[in-house]
Amino acid sequence: MTKRRKPTFLNILLIPDDDSPSRSFRIRYSLLKFILIMGGIFLLSVVLGVITYSRVLQLAIERNALDAENKELRKQVARVVQIQHELEKLRAYNQRVRQTLEGYIHFQESSSPQEEIDLSEITMRQTSIFSDVPLLAPVVGFVSQEFKGQGHLGVDIAAPQGTPILAAADGVVLFSGWTYQDGYVVLLQHSRGFYTYYKHNLNNLVFNHQFVRQGEPIALLGSSGESSGPHLHFEIWKNGYPQNPEKYIDFKKTEVVQ
Repeated sequence: MTKRRKPTFLNILLIPDDDSPSRSFRIRYSLLKFILIMGGIFLLSVVLGVITYSRVLQLAIERNALDAENKELRKQVARVVQIQHELEKLRAYNQRVRQTLEGYIHFQESSSPQEEIDLSEITMRQTSIFSDVPLLAPVVGFVSQEFKGQGHLGVDIAAPQGTPILAAADGVVLFSGWTYQDGYVVLLQHSRGFYTYYKHNLNNLVFNHQFVRQGEPIALLGSSGESSGPHLHFEIWKNGYPQNPEKYIDFKKTEVVQ
């Protein structure tokens, strides 16, 4: 018969600083070992819980960032789709105007077969080159940003908000509406292959397919769309290529004297 192991104890003696009697406690080593083991398990569980929570929190932050990026990408895609639709509208307007002019040319050719008529030489209700070509400054102000080719396809003219914007030449309104980037925009088609753009308007005063004369108000200057302040972004295109507006218009003569 094996001899039963006698339990061992840890004696703890507490001696106060005053005259109070001392106290002693006794605890089994096995119980103390159990408490230490459970304390270690609890501490390890807390550490693992903190690590797991930190990882979950990091994943949540990354997911929120991805959701924000996906939302921004969806906005960009929507903007591209919107621009494509606007381009399709512009092409449709351009085609309608061309068909109207081509019908007029066909009628003239049938009455005079020997006479050749060049579409680029047809004027719109007026034959003066000074009104057919964009030579009039669309707004009185000063050029805050010049033409830089592909970097900046027009000039920015700063002026007080609400300043009338004038048609630079006689033409037909191909587009008068809103775009996300440029705000309120007016696009005019002129004779001789010219087109002019007027962007970031406060609001537009003309409608699609309307004929406007040089110097006629077509919009009010504003800061709509992606704009940092009141100004007109003005572009001139000829035969599908952007032109430097300062080659046609002397904007220095239109600067406001302070």
